[in-house]
Amino acid sequence: MQYTKPHYLFIIVLIVFVSCNNRKNKENTGEQIVTEDPSYRLDVEKTKVIWNGYKTNDKIKVVGYFSDFTSNRDNKEFNSIEELVDGLEFSIKSSSSVSGDPIRDKNLQDHFFKYLTKDFVINGTLGSPINNDSIDVVFEVFGQTKKIRFGFKYIDTTPTSHLVKIKGSINLESQFDALKAYNAISSKCYDLHKGADGISKTWKEVDVLVKAIIINTNFNSRIKED
Repeated sequence: MQYTKPHYLFIIVLIVFVSCNNRKNKENTGEQIVTEDPSYRLDVEKTKVIWNGYKTNDKIKVVGYFSDFTSNRDNKEFNSIEELVDGLEFSIKSSSSVSGDPIRDKNLQDHFFKYLTKDFVINGTLGSPINNDSIDVVFEVFGQTKKIRFGFKYIDTTPTSHLVKIKGSINLESQFDALKAYNAISSKCYDLHKGADGISKTWKEVDVLVKAIIINTNFNSRIKED
């Protein structure tokens, strides 16, 4: 059987219509990432404040962290990470220090933090991040303010969260004027801080690392419609 030219034309139009319609349906069902205006919130519960102290001439590291950390940014949202960080006030309970050794923790509480902090509280304020590279941190120590520059960096870990890292070193003598606390713990742990050479040494440098998770609360993933 032979088809006339109108039949051929009808078949061609039908094929084009079906083909285009199928392609359009596939495009409509493709899942795409849609980001709304960002809104950032600090996850206070996941914020970690870690310290590293050192002993002996071999500079053996002692690691601990503070389990009690609070901030004036809790349950608040901001338009940018910089806005969230700038002016952030924090409070750390120094008696919440945990190093994995109950005897060491007791010694630190009674012979270090007792003389370093009033009522075992460390208060401070963050400045504005400088080129995603550094940041000034102001500590309140017995009514005095101590400003120390730390390294600063934030990393996109997932589409919805960012890891902020603040890292630096504090000299207990030159930057904190905390020789009383340093001498107390050095004396208490004199034998414990002896190395293989028989010499006892407590280092005046303490390294601090803050890891904070910031959530983009307005991020959504949904099907984009034409």
